[in-house]
Formats: sequence, C-alpha cells, structure tokens
Amino acid sequence: MYLNISLINFFISKSVWEKLTTFHKRLTEHKHLEIETFYSNEYLFQLELDARFRGRDHAGFRIMLNVLGWELEIHLYDSRHWDYKNNCWEKQTHES
Repeated sequence: MYLNISLINFFISKSVWEKLTTFHKRLTEHKHLEIETFYSNEYLFQLELDARFRGRDHAGFRIMLNVLGWELEIHLYDSRHWDYKNNCWEKQTHES
C-alpha cells in the first residue's frame, strides 16, 4: 500500500532542507525503528503512507507528515535485503 497527498509550496525562491533530530532503535535481530524530524520549505502539506512487508529491500511501514515545512517521519523496517531470484529474504545481511 502506498499513499501520497502533497501540496507544494509555490512561494519559495530557494529550497531549504535540514535534518533536525534522529532516533534509531534496533527492536529485534532484523527489525528497526527510526523516528526523524526535518524542516523543508518544499511543501505546505504532505502525508505519505508506505506499507510493504515483503518483496523489497528494507520492507516495512513508513508514515511521513509535513505541515508548513515541519516534517515527522516514522519508519519501522526490516534491515535485510530481498532475494528477488528466490522470492525470500537474503540469508546473509549487508549490515556494517
């Protein structure tokens, strides 16, 4: 499932993007939670939902909300990569 509703800010003369905070927590061997905040003047409003749990690298759930440039993103994901040939998670992870 993927949904994106956006209202672009047509009044900007120069784009601004700044990461404000980042929180990361490893929940299980492969599951991770990230919460980030940003400031970006590109959108007046944006809502993005992405929920894909298999069939792609780092599958999981992500929600992003941007109101007047202030953005919150919450991402619960799997750290493994998808083996497209065998249609399953790769046996060996590529984490550092």
